[in-house]
Amino acid sequence: IAADPLHDLVRHLEQHDGFAQCLASLASGRDAALSGVWGSARALVAAALVRRADGPLVIVCPFPDDADELSGDLIVFAEDSIESADIQRFPAWETDPGEQVLHDEIYGDRMRLLKLLGESQSPAVIVTSIQSLLQPVPDRASLGESTRRLAVGQQLDDEALARWLLENGFHNTSAVELPGEFSRRGGIFDVFAPDW
Repeated sequence: IAADPLHDLVRHLEQHDGFAQCLASLASGRDAALSGVWGSARALVAAALVRRADGPLVIVCPFPDDADELSGDLIVFAEDSIESADIQRFPAWETDPGEQVLHDEIYGDRMRLLKLLGESQSPAVIVTSIQSLLQPVPDRASLGESTRRLAVGQQLDDEALARWLLENGFHNTSAVELPGEFSRRGGIFDVFAPDW
């Protein structure tokens, strides 16, 4: 019951004179600025903007914790216009990027979003922080080289697949439990990719 008035806020905001001018400016390709937007109001503004966006709406927060908070608030305000799966986070590493390993959850989240952006499945909203945008990402060619697609019915060379997994940072274990691990039992491979 409480969610319906929140959705009405998005429609009311779109009709507000100042916000309507902002939308008109953005629609014509010009810049627009809104002042005094803080707290949950940022998610309200984003929910209204995403309804008009032609492509992914990228929201850059000043701090990584703000991105987590905004993602949660956005789901509440935008429930009728976007699914929670259409809101993707691009998190920042808390350690040196050179120290990252495949079983790092943040590594997997970053790779998953980069792969989505490389395909035609772009999310409606990307929530990130300044810190995350300043951290390096692999170029498209490197990302493509470190990605392996398997299809039902495809014939594979077991040895070549095992070698490729090892060369790309996977760990061969007896039982797969973490991202970046694989287990081989005869011709059966159990693989847990970092971005799954």
